[in-house]
Parts: sequence; structure tokens; C-alpha cells
Amino acid sequence: MSNKRMNLSQEGKQMLDEVAELLEIDRPQSVKIALAKGISISQSEPNLDPINGGNKWTIPDNVIKGQEFTLFKHLIINEAQRSLNDDELHQYMLAYIEQGLREIKRINESKTSMEDIRLMII
Repeated sequence: MSNKRMNLSQEGKQMLDEVAELLEIDRPQSVKIALAKGISISQSEPNLDPINGGNKWTIPDNVIKGQEFTLFKHLIINEAQRSLNDDELHQYMLAYIEQGLREIKRINESKTSMEDIRLMII
């Protein structure tokens, strides 16, 4: 990722920790899964309004890098159906991560005890 910092909301950080614990994976992997989920459920431009209130958690620059960054960048540009500058790209990424975390939380809350959350996320 570039030098632009992406800050999850306090609620987003709590959901990220819950997802990491739920899936028994580390935070970086949880960020990538949430981003992928957010993009996959997108039906229009994500809500780009910054989420105010509470402490923010900065997503480290090295979480999404190299080929993964290129892949996510092009998936987001495809969803946006236009070119995005770096600031817009990071806004979209953050919005999709928050959206993905909310969807994973919703799926977990609505699943039965017999259902495997990993399969439901896919």
C-alpha cells in the first residue's frame, strides 16, 4: 500500500478482532478476507463517509502489498467502473473492509450452531 494511512473505526477494529478470533487467523488475514467479502457483496459505490467517534486503528502498510495489492486495486477499480487516484483507492478499500467486517458479523450472528462460518463467508 502507499503512504496513505487507512484507519478502521473503533467498531471496525472490534469486529476485526472478533473475525480473527472466530476464524482463528491473524489480523492481516482478517483484513484481506473482510476486503474480499466487502468487494464481493458490493452492489454500488460503498459508503465513503468517514466513520467518526472513538479511537481509530491504523491498518499497517504491509498488510496488503505486492500482487495482492494489485489484485484488490483492480477489483475495486472494476467495481467503481472508473479510474481512482490513491486517496480514492484507499477510501474504497477502507469502506469495503468495514462493509466486509459487518457482513461477516451478520453472517455469524444469523448462522445456526451446526453451520461452518468459513463456508458461509465464501
